[in-house]
Amino acid sequence: MNRTWGILLLLFLAPLPAFSDGGVLIPRDKSQPDPTILSLEEMEITVEIDNGDARVFVRQIFANHTAGIQEGNYVFALPSRATVSDFAVWDGPVRIPAVILERKRAGEIYNELKQQSIDPGLLQMGERGAEEAKRSAIFSARIVPIPAYGTKRLEFEYHETITVENLKSYFAIPLRPDAYHAQIARHLRIDFELRSAHGLTNFEAPAKSYTLQLAQNTPQIVRGQFEGENVNLAEDFVATFDLDKAGSDALAVITHRNPSSGTPSPAETAPVRRTNEPGFFAVDALLGFGPNSGATKDSSAGAAPAKTVLILFDTSLSMQWEKLERSYQALETLLHALKAEDKFNLILFNSRVQLLQQAPVAASSDNVQHALDFVRASRLRGGTDLQKVLEEALRESAASGSNPYLVLLSDGGATEGLIKNAKLAASYEADWKRLPEASRPKTYIFGVGDDANFPLFKLLAREDGVLESVLSTEPIEFKLNSFLSKIGRSPVGQLALAVSPDSAVGFVYPLQDAAFAGSRAAWVGRYENAANDVSFSVRGVRDGTPLAMSSKANLPSESADHPQLPRLWARARVDALLEKIEREGEDAASIDEIIRLSRQYKFVTPYTSFLAVPRALLRPRVIRPGDPVIRVKTDPAIVSVVALFPFGLVKPLRFLPAEDTWQTRFLVPTDLADGTYPVRLVMRDRSGQTYCESKTFVIASKSPTVEIKLPKTRYRRGETLDLKVSASQNTRTIVARIEGALPVSLHWDSKANTNTGELFIPEQMIPGTYHLTVTAEDVAHNMGSQGVDIEIVP
Repeated sequence: MNRTWGILLLLFLAPLPAFSDGGVLIPRDKSQPDPTILSLEEMEITVEIDNGDARVFVRQIFANHTAGIQEGNYVFALPSRATVSDFAVWDGPVRIPAVILERKRAGEIYNELKQQSIDPGLLQMGERGAEEAKRSAIFSARIVPIPAYGTKRLEFEYHETITVENLKSYFAIPLRPDAYHAQIARHLRIDFELRSAHGLTNFEAPAKSYTLQLAQNTPQIVRGQFEGENVNLAEDFVATFDLDKAGSDALAVITHRNPSSGTPSPAETAPVRRTNEPGFFAVDALLGFGPNSGATKDSSAGAAPAKTVLILFDTSLSMQWEKLERSYQALETLLHALKAEDKFNLILFNSRVQLLQQAPVAASSDNVQHALDFVRASRLRGGTDLQKVLEEALRESAASGSNPYLVLLSDGGATEGLIKNAKLAASYEADWKRLPEASRPKTYIFGVGDDANFPLFKLLAREDGVLESVLSTEPIEFKLNSFLSKIGRSPVGQLALAVSPDSAVGFVYPLQDAAFAGSRAAWVGRYENAANDVSFSVRGVRDGTPLAMSSKANLPSESADHPQLPRLWARARVDALLEKIEREGEDAASIDEIIRLSRQYKFVTPYTSFLAVPRALLRPRVIRPGDPVIRVKTDPAIVSVVALFPFGLVKPLRFLPAEDTWQTRFLVPTDLADGTYPVRLVMRDRSGQTYCESKTFVIASKSPTVEIKLPKTRYRRGETLDLKVSASQNTRTIVARIEGALPVSLHWDSKANTNTGELFIPEQMIPGTYHLTVTAEDVAHNMGSQGVDIEIVP
């Protein structure tokens, strides 16, 4: 009776599968976009990158092709370094912008309007509590009404910080959907502009579907445009560029001051002239490669000392699906990157801890393969005891000798042992400091998943570490490669900004926790009074050698350039306050300041929400694929939840206090066909009032089929294997693997009409017969695979 299936239960906001960042509008009771009902008629994307800050504005118009009023579920996911700065819907010719309100007040208005049968819009991070909001990157909306044979226009804007690694930068808008079929935009326009005070080189926009026509390509400005009809959004829009190493070890200072503030308060309808508006500045230091750097573009890291790497691999139940896939990819890439003289040990953890070996072993090919087999033979189970595994790792580090590294691959969701972020981080810090200095591991964290516990990771990475995270919608390669390239290297030490005269500026915040050679170090601050010839200097220690750079700049009384600086400063100030709250607990003054800055500079925080009225109802959603389980988060006033299934089953849900969730299991009749089915939820509150919600779940019992197409079955070492794979229509991910080589993900190629990818056969592979396996996973997480033997010859 228990079938393999996937359930889509749309309720309160929580981690979702990967959605198109450009926005997908799905007709109600449908599991996929259906262009015969709601189609994407127009899409305009404006990208403005100004010295590492990317502003992305998206406008979409959807058309209703039916004679009835439609309702759609609109979903989008943000990049991990992004912050929503605007959202609006249109009711005919009227633009209804969202405003920032204190989170509790927004919820009260939202509930009041619902009771009056008015459709409010509520856009917020997380569900109700600020703690959950700190770990959410998904936003969703119910868009209603979409008039018969009419259109609905949506707009949103976000800002994203673009990093520099090894003097290279990577920017992407993940238009290619993961869980859904690719949309087709009847008309698509992309306007792109990149500005940099540091010299730009080697700009590329490699996406074949969006060929950027460049109108300008200079060392300071790149400007281009794409426009097309009936564009299949089957790949991401990507831009890559280098920063000229000839301009490294130099400072750039940019400023902005607008005495007439452009951000009206909620009670205002237009900007108001304010004479006391501060000015803002940013200092950007491009850190070049020193003479002793081991990771320059033109030299290898072969001179780096041998290291011991302790890898903590999360195998708890929360690591299902793409989290496991991505953490395993990070593990596999890391192990293959180790040198023969390095040592490593692998520690699997969930409710308990399991070591690969009792002590670190040499990074030989046999030991690396044994480690990968060890992971593949394990099972996801139990909760997550981060305290236990961190203590075990520090014990290993104390016995491992010098130059140890601790690499954590996890979502950071502690459920056992110490679970409060501040207490867990304080415990780790105390244990870390008790070790001899030479035995203290550098704490490197690669967070995976849309619900990764970023606040905890930031606290843990304070111990001489590095933090990187990747969302389900983001390409992993650039982030993973930059993260792994730092293992065995040291960040620029004692890095600090000095301003003279010091009284000229105030409230200065760094925009990074650590900076390496080949990256950017940036600070943002504000000033009250205009001043000329202010001195800015940055000092540090790079590879044991003192580093110094300086520049002079004016702090003007008025400057319209770089309008992103006020919001960038406010975001940095809020991040500092949130970290303080994480360490010391909530206090009224910090929360009030967070709410004030969020409203003044218009961005969502864990304590605020966007509210738009009267038409667009933005509502939190959760999707729980997997076993036959319904999990529902409700308002605290709800005391009873009953589920009414379409096949006659009535099941009460049980409340789980530890998870603040209602849950029930149920059996699906064996004769129920695959498809989308409604389930009615009847909820009763403390006063006896009842509410009904109609949601949907998806039955998907068939594993995807896979067919491998190879031009030949014999390959030489160092050759690239061109893969073409056919798979079922509902396939979500396709990965090809062969022992001794890095796995590769395959993606849909509309021109080839199949899924394609390239798998590189390493030069050092031993000749012989190998088994190539291609595994496909569908939206319900059913797995299907096919294998074929190939011969590797010298």
